[in-house]
Amino acid sequence: MITYEIPEILKKHEPIIKKTFRYSNEIHFKREETKPWESKLGGCPYLKNIKDYPMDEAGEPMLFLAQINLADLEKLDELPERGLLQFYVVNDDMFGLDSPVLVRYIEDYEENEEHLLKKNPYENEEYEGALPFSHSGKMYFKTREMPMSSSLDLFRETFKNELSEAEYEKLSDDCYSSNSRIGGYPYFVQNDYLGFDDDDFLLLQLDIDDECGIMFGDAGNCVFSIPKDALRNRDFSQVEYDWQCC
Repeated sequence: MITYEIPEILKKHEPIIKKTFRYSNEIHFKREETKPWESKLGGCPYLKNIKDYPMDEAGEPMLFLAQINLADLEKLDELPERGLLQFYVVNDDMFGLDSPVLVRYIEDYEENEEHLLKKNPYENEEYEGALPFSHSGKMYFKTREMPMSSSLDLFRETFKNELSEAEYEKLSDDCYSSNSRIGGYPYFVQNDYLGFDDDDFLLLQLDIDDECGIMFGDAGNCVFSIPKDALRNRDFSQVEYDWQCC
């Protein structure tokens, strides 16, 4: 497990910094074939029937971004211990930014490929060209213990008046929380429009990646967050979604 080591310049502030620590599962991608129930970027989601594939309000198929097998994750007690999380957005020029998103939780699933779709039923050249990545792939996870992201409004509220200018700058540089992850804290390229705070949980961040060619707009990323209360109630209708670029 990776843990943030507090540098000497910040040692006297160790208690307030450690108070913000959260566990995160950092995501690494490989261009590999996946089974229907595995953690993946793009490709074919876990589906028993083409009729189960989600449509947007106009009746058009949504873009399947990712699927997480929750059994792959560690130290994220807020999440269910088992099941699948699937992430869909509306297929438009803005990757569904101003439209409802769908995060589907499948609590019980079977591992019998004979009963499941093996290919995304809407996967064609036009569909693939609309995705914010060039290749689908398998997800691998590494546990990390991280301090609060310096891109949050909450970071400034927590540390600005507690640290000297040099200390604040050092912590801000160290807490540049890019990369793809589940749990922990998000990185906002421009501003924290979601107002992410202590009561929120990071369901998924997809960031720039060379292996699978992830890119939202110009050097951008996406964030899916949910209030912890809603997550405890398995109410994924309250997921908030944002993507930003330079």
